[in-house]
Amino acid sequence: MAAGALICHAAAVDAQQQDLAQAPGMLVDMGGRRLHIICIGRGAPTVVLEAGASSFAIDWTLVQREVARTNRVCSYDRAGMGWSDAAPNSARANESRDLKELLGKAGERPPYVMVGASRGGLQVRAYLADYPDDVAGLVLVDPASEDRLFTYFQGQPVAIASLTAEQLSTTFPTRPIIARRRNPQTGAPFDRLPPELYQQRIKLDERLIASIPDFMTPEFIGAAQEGERALLARLLATRSASTHPLGDRPTVVLSRGDERNVEREDVHRALARLSTNSRHSVVANAGHEIHLFEPSAVVQAVADVVQAVHEKKKLPPR
Repeated sequence: MAAGALICHAAAVDAQQQDLAQAPGMLVDMGGRRLHIICIGRGAPTVVLEAGASSFAIDWTLVQREVARTNRVCSYDRAGMGWSDAAPNSARANESRDLKELLGKAGERPPYVMVGASRGGLQVRAYLADYPDDVAGLVLVDPASEDRLFTYFQGQPVAIASLTAEQLSTTFPTRPIIARRRNPQTGAPFDRLPPELYQQRIKLDERLIASIPDFMTPEFIGAAQEGERALLARLLATRSASTHPLGDRPTVVLSRGDERNVEREDVHRALARLSTNSRHSVVANAGHEIHLFEPSAVVQAVADVVQAVHEKKKLPPR
């Protein structure tokens, strides 16, 4: 991108950032950059909410306010998302370390019940792999899985997690690619947020879209895709090394019920079986963002996991 285009692009993003309301949580200094975290309520264990891709801490509002009646609960924006500053290009591989440091600096202490929606399901499993002593239980909300993320390799769809770095590199473009910009997410289910947060969410999404360069270089695409491959391959390796990599941690996996998909639900059942103390449930009438469509289902799952952690017993069937 030309220098003039870079300046205009940065100015546009800065102007949009000025339109944002004050961050609802704390902005924590991470050493030259800040991450945004919202922690409310009291009661152990602390529940940590991990948003999906292109999602924000405030997406958890309906769940977080209810969980806070009984437990300390934190949501946060990953680097470059919501009110959080962007990080160096190398930082994506260290998202677990970012979260570990952020929670510590915010005064939160493990063990945690980790809740991950969509791609956030991958993130909380990666955090568990990095810091197993920190995680007491898990709730995976219509989670992404290494089993269902594919790319084309030698003309065939192949699970990204099954490829080596060298194999994946053969799929990278050799020339810059024009970015395809989506529209901001509006309407259902995001309009179920309180009106002021819904309007703020649209602004956050507009800023996220504006932050994407007009042209993505092969190096930029390669670094992003290799980071994702490394994450997925690592999670696949944990499953190869152990039948139950989640141990006996209470684990609930929730699947959307608005459009039933046998393959997706089988994958989610398999994720639940990674723990010896688990449950898989399909949430009727809920779309992908179960925490917005049917927040009570997520709140109940969290309550069941917390109870099982406290009482050191099996999850109740539901």
